[in-house]
Amino acid sequence: EATQTQPDTDTRLCRHIMRVSLALLISGCVCVASGFSIGGVRTCSLSRAAVSPAPRMCTDATIVKGVCKWFDVAKGFGFISRADTDTDVFVHQSDIYAPGFRSLSEGEELEFKVEKDPKSGKLKAVDVTGPDGGYVQGAPRQMYDDDY
Repeated sequence: EATQTQPDTDTRLCRHIMRVSLALLISGCVCVASGFSIGGVRTCSLSRAAVSPAPRMCTDATIVKGVCKWFDVAKGFGFISRADTDTDVFVHQSDIYAPGFRSLSEGEELEFKVEKDPKSGKLKAVDVTGPDGGYVQGAPRQMYDDDY
């Protein structure tokens, strides 16, 4: 009696990302997924750690530079001081490019795009990265003592 083995989680995830990357490439978007080859060759070895998605690179928006003014780690949002104007722009943790826990550190240099939030109509930062499109440094993770 022959048994058929299922691909491990990493293999399935690699295949999924390859399919998504190819779909983005066909649609004209730039795919930022390091460690993968579009040619069908698996070049990654993923852990089960949470990884934030690569920045959305499908818009023609200009990349803006700025510095994190403040970021509330508990609430998951903050504000960035733009280098090109005297205005600050809202940032939500879901728009931050970082592995695992996403946050910003006060004074951290950033690159981002600015979009109008469809819900509020206000400007917000999206595709927030560190310098040269790298991961942000983020705030140190707070350790809690819950007496356990």
